[in-house]
Amino acid sequence: MHQRGPTHQGDQRDGAVTGLQSDDAADLGRGAALLGCGGGGQVDHMVHALRIALGTATVPVVPVDGAVRSVIAVGLIGSTTVLEEKIPSGRELPDALAAVERWTRQRADAVVAAQIGGVTGPAAALTAHAAGLPLVDADLVGRATPRVDQLSLFVDPLPSVTAAAVTSSGLRIVVDAPDPRDLETVWREAVSHSGGWAAFAIGPVDAAVLAERCVAGSVTRAVRTGRAAAGASDVDALARQVGGRLVSRGRVLDVQRGGDLLSFVHGSMVLRDDRTGAVVRVEAGSEWVHCLVDGDPVASSPSCIVVVDARTRAPISTDRVRVGDDLAVLVLPGASWWWDAPHRLDRVGPRAFGIDADTVPEVAA
Repeated sequence: MHQRGPTHQGDQRDGAVTGLQSDDAADLGRGAALLGCGGGGQVDHMVHALRIALGTATVPVVPVDGAVRSVIAVGLIGSTTVLEEKIPSGRELPDALAAVERWTRQRADAVVAAQIGGVTGPAAALTAHAAGLPLVDADLVGRATPRVDQLSLFVDPLPSVTAAAVTSSGLRIVVDAPDPRDLETVWREAVSHSGGWAAFAIGPVDAAVLAERCVAGSVTRAVRTGRAAAGASDVDALARQVGGRLVSRGRVLDVQRGGDLLSFVHGSMVLRDDRTGAVVRVEAGSEWVHCLVDGDPVASSPSCIVVVDARTRAPISTDRVRVGDDLAVLVLPGASWWWDAPHRLDRVGPRAFGIDADTVPEVAA
């Protein structure tokens, strides 16, 4: 494993992060929490584990077009609430990666986060460290999303999919599937009967294929976003410093929650803007995915809708909003990859979460 050099808070070359050290864990986690868009799980435990595991070591971070041939994507599936109660042992993700390697008889040259948003961002870095592999500066969403079949890798057909899941109870499941929806079906059923969450690994994916189907620069973005957020004095400054825009700040008037087959939960919150009196409604699947101001849509996934505590500026997950909370709604740019081909938006737009609304074009901050 590479050792710490003389630099501090992430080696960088030409602006991109090229290595993660223990001092970078907090910035990575803070950025991943914001890019979680209200979902993806709480990052605190994984950030602490990453900081302790790294010690004086460095996880190399390589560009997607760097000198790697095959990459394995790693992530977590299932209930993030249960994940907080049944904390990972630290072996689940490395074991899932090893299971894919055994099944395919191919060694991975690097690890990539299935999604940068939420707990998977720092978990991927921890997995790369445990496996002695570099982390690719990319992910497969650019934020958080609830379903495996929504990953950018699967928007267009692949010849086959090999993936392994390791549940919190130790169950190992390897699936060779022609359709990523089969992964979703098999894993969800197994997870629901075996601990509530699982770690997964998908691949190995040829680096050339990954380069065409990933969101590049995600690790760098998360670290930069987390570092910028740490220095923000208020929500206006937070929006500016992370490259987003402030939609509203105000008290929550109403919260609704229910179930949904596509995003597993469905709900909304309504707040009244302190400055303008406008009524702001933010709809959620497992993440915040659609925002309206006085009935007019102003943002939707794949843009990053982020709700934070207006005083502490800490991200608020969809399941923790309460009537009376003083919150701010921000919108950060989504990954441009989703906009480069119209059919890609079908996978991550509001309708993919069971919300009957069109995708809202991005507005410059």
